[in-house]
Order: sequence, then structure tokens, then C-alpha cells
Amino acid sequence: MQPVNLRTANSIFYIPLTLYLLLTFSSAWLIWLPLLIAEYLRLSLPVPSFVFITLGSFAPSIVALFLTWRYAGGTELRQLMGRALVWRVSPAWYLLAIAGPAMVMLLAMGGHILLGGTMPDYVPFGARWLIVAVNFFLVFLIGGPLGEEFGWRGVVLPALEARFSPPWDSLILGIIWTVWHLPLFFIAASAQHSLPFWLFALLTMPLCILITLVYHSSGDSLLLVMLFHAAVNTWSGALKISPEAAGSTIPLILVMLLTWIAALLFFVSRKRFTSKRPLL
Repeated sequence: MQPVNLRTANSIFYIPLTLYLLLTFSSAWLIWLPLLIAEYLRLSLPVPSFVFITLGSFAPSIVALFLTWRYAGGTELRQLMGRALVWRVSPAWYLLAIAGPAMVMLLAMGGHILLGGTMPDYVPFGARWLIVAVNFFLVFLIGGPLGEEFGWRGVVLPALEARFSPPWDSLILGIIWTVWHLPLFFIAASAQHSLPFWLFALLTMPLCILITLVYHSSGDSLLLVMLFHAAVNTWSGALKISPEAAGSTIPLILVMLLTWIAALLFFVSRKRFTSKRPLL
């Protein structure tokens, strides 16, 4: 695959997408490889598993920043990093990014209860809820968003948008994103271990469509994308959506269906969300 013509707000530069994906997949998977070997051989490693998982999760952003510097120079690198500082966005987008995933998960859990499922042990004002904000901050820093989004939305999404029309660009990114996570499904200490791979894949693709909405409607703000990513990861734990926490796959299946509905509604009305500038 030839280098991809990526347009930023101020210039055009070339990033070899094949090289980006090769480096991102190989570096993350090599970092996770000791955990896979340890799982297979039933060995204990001297380093905690979360260290390997976290280091591997930073591969997409580190590779993106390196290749941007290598192929475009310091100015473009600063512009890419600056997208994580685009914060002058309408409060509605902050609300959507942070509270939207929680609303979808609560609706899904309500559907699960109506179908005869058991309500999770939610404690409205208990200590568990007091640490949600702290957990959100930690997830933002080391739980995926910061380590991934300079790559997925900063490099790969523009590359796919140069080749494919919506929603195929986002759906293809969803497939890439899903496959990149594949080794984590075989690592007991990872958040993906208890999830059915097919369900994770079907959820990731509409999520990518919604993240594209947030990204472009906020003036290409990687900050909003990272907040959305962090919200999905944080609320899924706090609201006990995973099959392991809920004791059933029904809540996650309902989340997936509701996310597809939201993504399709966006696609139908996509002409309403074409702003590329920050909303003041």
C-alpha cells in the first residue's frame, strides 16, 4: 500500500499506512507475547501482567507520533499532539462523550431486568461510586485512550477517509481495532478475557462510527475522543455490563444493539454533523 495523503487543518503530509499498521500490531503483540506464553505454559512472570498490557496498549499512539515526526516533521507532530488539547467544544459534546455511554448501558441493563435478569448491586451513594471519577482518570491515562487514539483517530481514520466513504471508513477501522485486541482475549488479566470475541467485534464497529461523529463534530478533537473512549471503558465496569460481572451476556448484547441503533441514526442524519471546526 502506498503512503496515504492525509490532510490536516493546515497542510498535507504522507504517512505509510501499511508501515503504521505493521509496527503497531507487531510491537503491541510482541509486548503481550510473554503473557500468552505464560498462559499457555502456566508460568508466573516476575512482572505483573498489567504492566505488559499497559505497555502494549501505548503502541498505537507511540507509533503514530514517531511516524508523523519521521515522515512529516516537528510541525506536523506538534499539530497532531495539539489535537489532544482542543477543548473549546460545545458542552453538549462533552455530555455526549462522557454520559452517553452510561445512558446506553443503563438502558441495556434496564432491558436485561425487564427480560427477567437480575439487577446488579448498585449503591447510589456508596464508596464504590466515589472512586468512579478516579478510575475514569486512570483509565484515560493508562487504560487505552491516551495510548491508542493518536493512532486510531489521528492517523488511521484520516487515511481510511481518503480512500473510503462513510460509514465504511469507520467500519474498517472497527475491524482493524478489533483484530489488534485479539491477543488480549487469551490473557486472563485483560479486560477482554471474559468477553465473547464476536460480541466485542460487533460492538466495536458501531462505536467507531459514533467516535467519528464526536471527533469531527468537535473540530477533530482527540481530547473528546479520548474522553469518549475512557467513558466506555469506565462505565462498563462501574455499571457491571461485562458477562463476568452481570452473570449474563444479555446486557452486553443489548448495549451492542443499542449502539448499532445510535450509529445508524447518526449515519442517516450525518449531513447534520459536518462541522470541522470547534463549536464555541
